[in-house]
Amino acid sequence: MTASLLFRCVAILAGFFYSANLAAQTPTAVKTYTYLIYHKLSPGLTIQDALPVEREWRTINQAAVDEGNLIGWYMMAKQMSSNPNPAEYDYVTVIVTSGMSMKGASPAAMAKMYGDSVKTRMADLQKRDRATAPVVKMEIWETVDAVFSPDFAPDKTPMVVLDYVKLRDPAADWTSLISPLKQQAASRLKGSTIGGWDLSRLVVPNGSEKGYSMVIAQTVANMGAIASPDPAGPTAETIKLRAQSVRTFDVVRQDVFRLTEYTTRPKSTAAAQAK
Repeated sequence: MTASLLFRCVAILAGFFYSANLAAQTPTAVKTYTYLIYHKLSPGLTIQDALPVEREWRTINQAAVDEGNLIGWYMMAKQMSSNPNPAEYDYVTVIVTSGMSMKGASPAAMAKMYGDSVKTRMADLQKRDRATAPVVKMEIWETVDAVFSPDFAPDKTPMVVLDYVKLRDPAADWTSLISPLKQQAASRLKGSTIGGWDLSRLVVPNGSEKGYSMVIAQTVANMGAIASPDPAGPTAETIKLRAQSVRTFDVVRQDVFRLTEYTTRPKSTAAAQAK
């Protein structure tokens, strides 16, 4: 990882958002790590002020994705939150990688973008980044399981709903719910109700004072998919599963985001992953 990108990654995140291109057509979840980096806009600034900075980071991270060093980078603007402190953060940037150790764009890729002024340009970008929307929190998550539509695209399902959860009973066997929850999500994919579903566990920083230890995420086209999770109507099976989930998981916080910027996977890579 270049020193400049290492600063960015340590200063922010590679958060929750699971790699749909890896999960879309694989029967078993591919282990990935997501860094969630929470940003607070400086007084008087809006998301529009942050876009020029984040778009430059998108270009840098796209180079890392193209080289196979990262799985993806995303920017998510907060739309709604149950957080009692709504001003805690305004948007989240996400980096998804195949390991806890991240590798950014190569020196050659950086030189291709900035020529012989890489250090100067990166120092300026970092300065503008800190002045626009400093990082207030960072979390690293490990994917437990996930399922995404084979033709998943962020522009088709731009809304991301994150349910931060904890176990009501710390000794509960929550792992037995993973398979039925994933199957239910897969059926919703077929009906185009959602674009993807992911369950991840918090790796660091993790402690009882945190209040949550897992996150369940789904991407949707609009809020109607949340209001009507069973378009065809609830069944005895889905009602039972929902009751089991409520007894097992306590949703501590719910955030609703809109994907505003993101990298794309090379088609050749996505095709290879599907085989």
